[in-house]
Amino acid sequence: MNDFVRNLERVKKLSDELFYSTEEQMTGQKEMMKAMLELEKEVNEITRESGKIQDGVLKIKTQSRDLKALSVV
Repeated sequence: MNDFVRNLERVKKLSDELFYSTEEQMTGQKEMMKAMLELEKEVNEITRESGKIQDGVLKIKTQSRDLKALSVV
């Protein structure tokens, strides 16, 4: 009978450890998802800003070409 009670206590202890371990893992996964979403937002913002810079560079090239053409005339 004592062995049975000890085994039940051991099973309970292992179940508790497994529960807490699983809970920590789930919390970690939630935090990782939050971080990934924030990273995705930052990447999207960088992509948008990069597009704006590229547009600006193209405008400068066009204006430069136009000025060069005017200075030759």
